[in-house]
Amino acid sequence: MRPLDLLSVFNAQPGATLLLSSGWVILGASDDYLAATLTQRDVIVGQYIFEAFPDNPNTPEANAVANVRASLQQVLTTKRPHEMAPQHYDVPDRTQSGRFVERHWQPRHTPVLDAQGEVQFILQSVQDITASHQAERQLRESVAAEQVAHAVAEQQRQRFREVLTQMPAYIAVYQGPDHIYQFVNPAYQSLFPHRSFLGKPFREGIPESIEMGVVALFDQVYRTGKPVYLHEMEGWFDFHGNGQPVQVFLNISLHPLRDVQGHIDGVLDFTYDVSQQVRARQQVEQFNQELETRVQERTLELRASNDELRRTNADLDTFVYTASHDLKAPIINIEGLLLALHEALPDEVQHTEAVAELLRMLQDTVGRFRFTITQLTDLVRLQQSQDGPTESVALEPLLTSVCHDLATEIQAAGATVHVHVPADLRVTFIPANLRSIAYNLLSNAVKYHAPERPAQVRVRAEQQAGAVTLAVQDNGLGLDQTQQGRLFQVFQRLHTHVEGAGVGLYMIKRLIENGGAAINVSSEPGVGTTFTVTFRA
Repeated sequence: MRPLDLLSVFNAQPGATLLLSSGWVILGASDDYLAATLTQRDVIVGQYIFEAFPDNPNTPEANAVANVRASLQQVLTTKRPHEMAPQHYDVPDRTQSGRFVERHWQPRHTPVLDAQGEVQFILQSVQDITASHQAERQLRESVAAEQVAHAVAEQQRQRFREVLTQMPAYIAVYQGPDHIYQFVNPAYQSLFPHRSFLGKPFREGIPESIEMGVVALFDQVYRTGKPVYLHEMEGWFDFHGNGQPVQVFLNISLHPLRDVQGHIDGVLDFTYDVSQQVRARQQVEQFNQELETRVQERTLELRASNDELRRTNADLDTFVYTASHDLKAPIINIEGLLLALHEALPDEVQHTEAVAELLRMLQDTVGRFRFTITQLTDLVRLQQSQDGPTESVALEPLLTSVCHDLATEIQAAGATVHVHVPADLRVTFIPANLRSIAYNLLSNAVKYHAPERPAQVRVRAEQQAGAVTLAVQDNGLGLDQTQQGRLFQVFQRLHTHVEGAGVGLYMIKRLIENGGAAINVSSEPGVGTTFTVTFRA
């Protein structure tokens, strides 16, 4: 009979078992032990146990070698088995030098005694509890993560509740299809100090909402999951519990709330009172309407006044024209009588000092009377010429023509006229009126020259942004501030030594303004005057 190979039997036994000498040298290892520790028999047999299975330097807190050493020493001393607590004892990764594989064990050390009762061998039996330990760790980590998440969620809920509590809006949270109050912020509660809300359906908390149709909107949001917005909704509420409802205007936002599965389980009510803004706008609208009515009434009054004024002006024009026309015949008769008187009186009588002075005075008076009648006629013609057709007029040839017409006056005054106008510069205006404006300004510049210095007149025109300016500058007598204030008034003569009736500048100002242009004057006594006309481009 062949001898029994006990080592082969040991190696093949089920379970993870290691055979150690009393000096802790590995003598044998079961197949299950080798599989659990990721090693091979010929690698570890003959090695000191802690050389074959050293500590993992990355997990010094495990203290595995020290714990196993203490257990083995206890078995040697007591010669009794020792059940260790679960140990974190990683094993070397034989495929990657210096690496370890996580392992958790339930070790038991059992002594094998010789005939004298001394420890001859030690059996190390281990149960690999790595999977259960990792599962427990994952469970602990999951529970911890869940607790953290729950704490964060609770913190967020508290923070959200604090925000809702402090917001000036009226905020409430409802749960379920009956919209049971779960939360109202202080602003909401302050609206109805006599009412309690929590635990009640919305229709009971705010019974006024049923007639307003708001409950149906709550149902719609809960059913469809789509928010609803109401802008400046009018409502009447008994805020003080005295049976006297008060009108308010509200901006209401209703939003669906969902549980963790995404199902709708409530409604968030977010409401602002916009009554002040609505009433302020209504007052502004009413004021605007009243103002519009008053403007329309005033417009009708002004229109009637303008019509009356136009009729009065027409009547006045007719009177002035008729008077000036009817007065021409008497003036002609007076001039004829004055001529007849000249012919009838003997020469010696006409040349007497008294008679000669009377005849001169009569002649001057008739002349001024005729000139005044002519100016009145011109004023009527001015009024009648305001609606003539406008044309694009070239300024340079028009000014050259005016200078030619004034050649006699320019020569008599010893004046020099300088014209600096681009040849292509044009102005849209009534041609006859534009010529009258240029003629009058140039005539005055020559007429009111300073006798102590040669007269210089400079005419400039230029294109500007959205306008054309025409400037007539002289070095004549000039005007002080008081004279400039009266300059464009009718029948104002500021220099009496020159012939005139004081209507020329009044007439051209009317022509300029009626044509949509403007005239300005800059003057200094003893230096000269500049008239600037600004035409629309």
